[in-house]
Amino acid sequence: MSDHSKALVPLESWCYHSPEMRHKGASIDIGLMAEALIYYDQVLINIPSQPQLAEFLCWFIEQGKYADLLALFNDQTLIIYHYAFVTSAIKTLDDSYILVNLQDSIQETNPNSFEQQFLYHPIINDCFKHARDRSKLYKALRDKVIEVKASSFDQAVENAKLDFQNPQRNSLLIQALLDEIYPMLGLGKPPDVNAKISQSTGKYQVTWNVNFIQISEALGKDLNFHLGTPLAGVGVCNRLLWSAANANCDLYLGKPMSGLVGDKLYETAYEVIKSKEIVEQLIDEVEFPDIRTLVNTGKITFDDILMIRKKASRFRKWLQEEGERDRNAIIAYHNEIAKETGLIKFGRKTLRLFGLLLGPGTGTFIGGKIGSIEGVVLGTTVGAGIKYLFDLGSKLGEDWEPVIFGNWLKERIEKILEEK
Repeated sequence: MSDHSKALVPLESWCYHSPEMRHKGASIDIGLMAEALIYYDQVLINIPSQPQLAEFLCWFIEQGKYADLLALFNDQTLIIYHYAFVTSAIKTLDDSYILVNLQDSIQETNPNSFEQQFLYHPIINDCFKHARDRSKLYKALRDKVIEVKASSFDQAVENAKLDFQNPQRNSLLIQALLDEIYPMLGLGKPPDVNAKISQSTGKYQVTWNVNFIQISEALGKDLNFHLGTPLAGVGVCNRLLWSAANANCDLYLGKPMSGLVGDKLYETAYEVIKSKEIVEQLIDEVEFPDIRTLVNTGKITFDDILMIRKKASRFRKWLQEEGERDRNAIIAYHNEIAKETGLIKFGRKTLRLFGLLLGPGTGTFIGGKIGSIEGVVLGTTVGAGIKYLFDLGSKLGEDWEPVIFGNWLKERIEKILEEK
């Protein structure tokens, strides 16, 4: 049973998750983890590559807080959640894209491939001046990493392919991305995205009314935006939801991934549980600073996060309450703690979360052409994709009641599903 005491936080910054951080040169969004520590007793962090883990470790080391990080690992306040595979859209010889979960032989057979492939990597060793500090990390993480294999996520990939073959859902995938990156790049109002899909010899040809080349050039090489990026986006979305469902935990997400997750969660409730009211959202202004941004810009330190976490037990208690939550209470808690900590000087933030906060079935309170370019996506196994949706719905209807921190626009997916 989900008790809202823990959340899964993907730290990688890329096109579909915290793209503004990657655009600034940061490969991870460490502010997201810092903020999640305020709201949750336990935070599961996913760091997909060795260079990103090195960036994570160096952030603590440079602040003189490596001992605090080890303490968080040792008492399992922080837990590494490791995908021993990569969900990626791969370009084939005929310029098609196919979504796959890629893994090597070590990842497939070794139950602890993270230790072998990450902790012993030279770039991780370079983070430390002394061998004893490396040894402390090995000891702190040994037998404490949650590692999952590709075989558990096959159906998530198949369902993602179904989304990409639906022109409305496909358009929504691109729209969520452009709505985030256009303001970030100073490109003005994002266009309304339309996708057209045709099928031939088992392949799906997709044509959009937006110019992917222009978008890719504007985003720069670090973000590596290409025709397969939206397909990878929905694949990672499904992967995150399946992880959260199996770990009985919440999700703490950056944009636009939070929008994709909200859409899929709503679709699951609508199609499987047959409820249109089960997923709702809370968007309200609170007298509390944007911790994520303050951490990422270096305006507050990890010491500040630990101090706020100590005082913010009221937030965590509010999330973990079994009965109906008082919306006014959470707003009041933010205002009070901002005054107590002196953080009120940093201004206000908009609190954004959505999900199932009262339990399944009971309802909740939180609840012009720029150019064109074409791509091809290979076929999918429909049965497996539908099974993913129903398996997710089964967990949603039984003992998993997720809360998602992030932004979501319910109206987009609601309109698509009601027009089916």
